[in-house]
Amino acid sequence: MGIKAVIFDLDGTLLDSIQDIADANNQMLSEYDYPLHELSAYVKWIGNGARRLVEASLPPNLRGGDSVPYIDKYQDCYKNNISNKSKIFEGMDRVLDYLTDKNIPMAIITNKPQNLTDIIVKKYFKNWSFKNVIGHSNAFPHKPNPKGALHFAKQINCDPKDILLVGDSVVDIQTAKAANMLPLGVSWGYGKPGAEDRCTVVVDQAQEIIDYIKIN
Repeated sequence: MGIKAVIFDLDGTLLDSIQDIADANNQMLSEYDYPLHELSAYVKWIGNGARRLVEASLPPNLRGGDSVPYIDKYQDCYKNNISNKSKIFEGMDRVLDYLTDKNIPMAIITNKPQNLTDIIVKKYFKNWSFKNVIGHSNAFPHKPNPKGALHFAKQINCDPKDILLVGDSVVDIQTAKAANMLPLGVSWGYGKPGAEDRCTVVVDQAQEIIDYIKIN
């Protein structure tokens, strides 16, 4: 088997979390009496970390200023409502089961803050063992910086070219390429993983991830 390990993005790849994220940020905005946003706006903003999402949602005259209080408030709102409506995408449990059965090491690497990532993984993914779960922190910058992906490769002593990175956005594809890993896009998330490079393979169903691993 050519693929010896798999890295997954979290939001939009493993977990359908957009409604809880939107609700939490709208709760933050409502506490400041700022205009709220439709779900479609959050679909555009998600994927580049909490700061980018929060700043995009603020009234135009506040963007570019000190956004830390708003980010902190959003994270508090999200932490308290992190699992109201989120759910694992259909079929992704079977993908994780398959990789577990084949003893293929798995990791999650996301731009979500590490503390929130840990809460979600404990809530939704306790039935599976991941070699590493890397969120945004001082130690690991946002994707597409490949530091987290390369750290995982070193941790399991695996050549990066033998690692598959699965994600729903251009950022994930860029991360895979920066780390010299094999990118695989998924169409059911919030981004357009094939937008930058039409040669990127994009699958439409979870079973296709298993099929892709089998032939690679």
